[in-house]
Amino acid sequence: MNERCKKILVMLLQKSDYTPIQELAAATKVSKRSIYYDICGINEWLEQHKIPELLIERGKGLFIPQGDKQTIERLLQSGNDCHEYIFRPSERIKIIICYIMHSKEPVFIEQLMEACQVSRNTIFGDLQAVVSQLQNYDLNLKYESKRGYIIAGDIVRGRALCFLYFSSISKLFSNGVLKFMNQAEIEQYYERLRLIESELKINYVEGVLLSLAALLPIMYQNRGNLYFDGLKKEEVFQKREFQLVEKQFPDLAESEKIYLCLHLLGSQITSISSDIFEYSSNQSVYEITKALVMEFEKLVCVTFENKEELERALFVHIQSSMYRYRYGIQIGNSMTEDIIREYPSLFELVKIVCKYLEQIVGIPLPDSEIAYLALHFGAHLKISKPDGKQLRILIVCANGISTGNMLKREVQKLIPNADIVGVVAAVNIINIHELCDLVISTIKVQSVIPCIIVHPILTNEDRTNILNHHLVVSKRNDSPLSELLFDTVKKYVDEGAYRNLKRDIIQCLQSGSVILQNADFAGCEGLFEFLDISKVHISEEACLWQEGIRYAGRCLIDQGSIESRYIDTIISQTMFYGTYMFLTNDVMLAHAKPEDGVIRTDISVAVFRSPVVFQNNRSARIIFVLSTEDHEKHLNMLNDIFTIVEKQEQIDKIAAMPSEIQLISYLKKILEASRAEPI
Repeated sequence: MNERCKKILVMLLQKSDYTPIQELAAATKVSKRSIYYDICGINEWLEQHKIPELLIERGKGLFIPQGDKQTIERLLQSGNDCHEYIFRPSERIKIIICYIMHSKEPVFIEQLMEACQVSRNTIFGDLQAVVSQLQNYDLNLKYESKRGYIIAGDIVRGRALCFLYFSSISKLFSNGVLKFMNQAEIEQYYERLRLIESELKINYVEGVLLSLAALLPIMYQNRGNLYFDGLKKEEVFQKREFQLVEKQFPDLAESEKIYLCLHLLGSQITSISSDIFEYSSNQSVYEITKALVMEFEKLVCVTFENKEELERALFVHIQSSMYRYRYGIQIGNSMTEDIIREYPSLFELVKIVCKYLEQIVGIPLPDSEIAYLALHFGAHLKISKPDGKQLRILIVCANGISTGNMLKREVQKLIPNADIVGVVAAVNIINIHELCDLVISTIKVQSVIPCIIVHPILTNEDRTNILNHHLVVSKRNDSPLSELLFDTVKKYVDEGAYRNLKRDIIQCLQSGSVILQNADFAGCEGLFEFLDISKVHISEEACLWQEGIRYAGRCLIDQGSIESRYIDTIISQTMFYGTYMFLTNDVMLAHAKPEDGVIRTDISVAVFRSPVVFQNNRSARIIFVLSTEDHEKHLNMLNDIFTIVEKQEQIDKIAAMPSEIQLISYLKKILEASRAEPI
């Protein structure tokens, strides 16, 4: 087990009741998806010691029975808890690929068994997963009697995959459990790269230089020819980075020096590539950008009002990042873990959208890049803004416009009636007192008006400070949060107590005792916050597609979630635009805009024994009807839906369920299983 796994286990041992996953994530400062991953590691350790595995109980979390606690505590105290690290299946796949890429000698089954510390049969199973993974990037695993296993295909793609995978298992290397790597050699390369960093007077994001150092043994082998399409070599030779590479690694081949230089340039988030690469067509990048935005709108069921602004921002970023994508260079983004933790649903949805971009560039995008793109998309999601007196706020950010825009959006959500007068870099601010009443900044600024210093990705503490400041300075009795709490609680008290209740709520908030929910886009809820048995239907009759949509959405009309014109709009959009609302060949997610008749966020699902036939011979066995009030409340719900329909065997079982009760039970089972697995 790693240190974080042990910390989680110790926390659970100290608890006498269930511990929510979110509490573990907050205590260890990682995302919930990381906690699910760690739980799998803990369970493998427990299985090794013949202790029942931890089970996640929906709505409660994790709990260790008293009898198991004593056994676990004895093991931890004995110091025999982690002498032998047990690799997870996902780690073994990455290790096998890195092993084959690094090895100077032929690689056979025996070496892989030793590297992963598993049996021959387990390695054979892992190799099947490796083959599948490589095929996604037009790479192949080949076996030759004398050469053993080799990874065949584009050399740059192979390196890109190796670089990406090493980054995710670099802690195993640092802990000395990756025995197949020459640790002394890589550490020597790492120190040389640190010297380059020092001479450049910059700081690379943690992990970038170590991953580069691990790639250098492959560079020194210099297998195959590296070809840099559109590269202006003369411009590269003039770069300070290239000169330092020549100084520290004089025995590298010239093409490898260029390759290393590109990594050093590309790992800086502010790096501009237009001076070292010729772009044959800006039009192609523009088309990619438009397609990404269109894919996001289709996937997330939203329509951007400021679409052109978003497309311009993405165009600039992707235009300067194409060569990074091409060579598997990881962007330096120190906020990646914060973004994943604070906006998990948005991150996962953007990750799905980015599969389109991955197909074009032919290699996987690292989480750091997806997190950066998520900021662009998240910053442009619409927020409803109420009328009323406005507090003027200036956002000051040192990490770029996308970070500043996301910060702007979060502040606007927190104080809907605020006027965000601008998002600026610290070097550009003058006469602040004439612009605003409050500065919210990620760095210290000289100001005569109040300034709140926050993290680039807002934490709950940041949100509390901002909201408390607003409540104190506004001195108003109609703050959005106080009104929300009052409206929620008043139905449980007599009308005569309304005035005192409202006064006490305001005093409580102004005292600084604001508690904010730590959730991705606060207010987001999962599928079963909305879906119940009354909104699940199975149709035994054949019907036209218009009738199928009406059948699936009728219950939402009956329960007052949508107006009938909402269904009419879905039908007219399908007639005009075609079957763009299909998630898979068998599943349709029917939706329209909030202004088309949404009363409140809700969802229903209908299963058809006789598939509903649409245009272009597409047919649906399952139709979800989604209504959403805004751009964000449904994001967690969407993630749940995508989890349900991501596997064809799950779709087939849903379509064959004999009753509504069994259907809804099966949907819950899928989601519970997914939350118990690493992502």
